[in-house]
Amino acid sequence: MFQVARAILEKGEYTGTIRGYERYGLFFSQPIGFRLDPSGSRIPLFYGEVKIDANDRYHPIPRTRPSEG
Repeated sequence: MFQVARAILEKGEYTGTIRGYERYGLFFSQPIGFRLDPSGSRIPLFYGEVKIDANDRYHPIPRTRPSEG
């Protein structure tokens, strides 16, 4: 996940401040993770987002799409 966060911070696009966090995102050509649906199927995640708080702490999140405010 460190490599995903690094790529987002280096190449990602600022997507705005949502719910008090600055957010940056990037679409990847390969899945960066998977989400399990209730039936047990794996949904590939190609979008990565990094949330940054007021203390410059960050949290990478694999997602299906950018978050909405």
